[in-house]
Amino acid sequence: MRIALIRREFITHLDGVNKFIAILAEAFRLLGHEVLVLSWSYRDVKGELNKWFKAVHGLDVEVKVATLRGPEDRDKWITMLFDWFTKGSKMLEKLSADVVLVNGVVPIRFRPKIAVAHGPLVDVSTLQRVVLKLLYGTYDRVVCVSRESCKEYKGITKCDRIIPPPLKLKNFRPLEPSKRMDLVVHIGTRSIKNPLVSVRAVELLRERGYDVELAIIGGRSEHLEREIASKGFVKLLTGVSEEEKNRVLCSAKALILPSSRETFSYVSLEAMACGTPPVVSQAVPSDVVIHECTGLRVGTLNPIDYANALERLLKDEDLWTVIHRNGRAYVKRFDHVKIAEEYLRLIEEIVETTRSSNWTL
Repeated sequence: MRIALIRREFITHLDGVNKFIAILAEAFRLLGHEVLVLSWSYRDVKGELNKWFKAVHGLDVEVKVATLRGPEDRDKWITMLFDWFTKGSKMLEKLSADVVLVNGVVPIRFRPKIAVAHGPLVDVSTLQRVVLKLLYGTYDRVVCVSRESCKEYKGITKCDRIIPPPLKLKNFRPLEPSKRMDLVVHIGTRSIKNPLVSVRAVELLRERGYDVELAIIGGRSEHLEREIASKGFVKLLTGVSEEEKNRVLCSAKALILPSSRETFSYVSLEAMACGTPPVVSQAVPSDVVIHECTGLRVGTLNPIDYANALERLLKDEDLWTVIHRNGRAYVKRFDHVKIAEEYLRLIEEIVETTRSSNWTL
């Protein structure tokens, strides 16, 4: 089967959606299917896009990546939708795709097509919600990545199935507790991830006598760089590879994620795969991080509350060990091949439904 995976905007965004596409694409390849990744555009990439995509996402195989346009410097919502409407279906037919999984719904006439609703829906206007509702109504099935994303899309579309994002477990090599650094990791520099809450939480721990450091992994942020300039215990790691990010995460004592909005949380799963207990906000779905089982949940964005949760982990070795073991066991259900097989079953269901409808007619 030839499966196309679509990213509505930029395939070069370093975010959870493109990670989802990359890992799922590799899993489909491992199961013997042909895969094409199709996006509207790309930016800030030198050299071959296929090779960049493989390297940045830590893939073992190269996946073919194509775009409707050459490099663009910013999102152009109307232009983007127009390009998908006028060029998207033609491109898919030219590439002889059998089915398409769309991440970020687009107006294409191609069938069968499955929409994957990720979220969060941030700064979406009333007009955009109306357009999204109309577009989702043209798809054969809609998949949500969590119960939280089902709630997020209420009033726009109804999720036919919940299939969580895939995780490539072999990429994570947890260190034993005795070999770990006195380090807390925060991933994400956008304001929605609240990195300064993490900075203050670790600062409070240090004031309480804990000699811990904080590593913040993410994109460049001038505002954040100014805020942490005088704080020697904070290291800002930008432009790191997937392999290096995983190495740091697997050598830390905890992950801190005081996020304001999440519909899933890739980084929480990655922390669990590392055996690194995640300390997260209530924005992270409860079906991802289970309190005192696979992590600790904090009900506020107050740095004191995060410092208290982190202190519990640092002081209570038994609690740390329980969460470490539970997390490692829990993430096995997100194995990328298992998730790909769920999508293949859904594709077969759509094909069977189509055949039955044609036979009835």
